[in-house]
Amino acid sequence: MIQIKTAQPADAHALAELARIIWKEHYTSILGEEQVHYMLETIQSEPAIQQDLEKGKIYWLVQEDGQDVGYVSYEFEENTLFLSKFYLTEAARGKGLGRFLFEKLKEVAADQSKQSIELTVNKYNAPTIKAYQKMGFEQIREQVADIGNGFVMDDYVFRYSL
Repeated sequence: MIQIKTAQPADAHALAELARIIWKEHYTSILGEEQVHYMLETIQSEPAIQQDLEKGKIYWLVQEDGQDVGYVSYEFEENTLFLSKFYLTEAARGKGLGRFLFEKLKEVAADQSKQSIELTVNKYNAPTIKAYQKMGFEQIREQVADIGNGFVMDDYVFRYSL
């Protein structure tokens, strides 16, 4: 059974642990160990997640049969739900869970009268790009963001119109 829990500051440790597992298994081959380590320490760490929660970003802790298997984070912008984090463990992928979560996000966006859902995805993350395209997202632009320490996020921006 799938459960979606709206995360509280007390969940930041569990979220950061999931990030560590998922990022190491999925992103090391794309970004390299150094950048993954840097991003885990700066963007996906327990203090960074707590700070996000304090700023009003919404996190969902996703569980399957009582086990933590992923997390989602989003915030509302003017006409858009910006999906900043959408991560599942390797074992949870390919079971329709991503589609299920996306349907829930579409409901949230519609309830908030948003016109679209936007996200960024690394240009070299081919399986994820394919999954987003299959869900109906369209690439709208490219962007490169300096994240410090000599690293950049080299991404596509995708949009799903509601």
